[in-house]
Amino acid sequence: MNAPANRRGFLRGLTSLPLIGGGITLIGAPSAVAQPVTDGLLMAYNEWLFMERRMLCEQLSPGDALCERFVPTNTGAHDYHFAGPEGWRAPHRQPSTRAALVLSAVGCEWQGRGIW
Repeated sequence: MNAPANRRGFLRGLTSLPLIGGGITLIGAPSAVAQPVTDGLLMAYNEWLFMERRMLCEQLSPGDALCERFVPTNTGAHDYHFAGPEGWRAPHRQPSTRAALVLSAVGCEWQGRGIW
């Protein structure tokens, strides 16, 4: 069996693992993470993050336009970006390292679109 098929089988197997609080579902094509980091990818990710936040705020506080001005603190999520001696400057913490993975995982068709 070739290497890509082994990786796909491994990723498919992850979806059947029992997780605390639920499970995971791969929607997009995980192989898309092999995409080069381009301005187009980063702009698509930027747009997706903006819309994701707007929709999240609407879900949290329907009709409250001020929700987008509020940023929660002390949830523990910020520790991801600032942990370790390099903090957010660590190469593996850069948003560009996960842009293709996130867009692919949610099934976002971003390639070949837009002005970038």
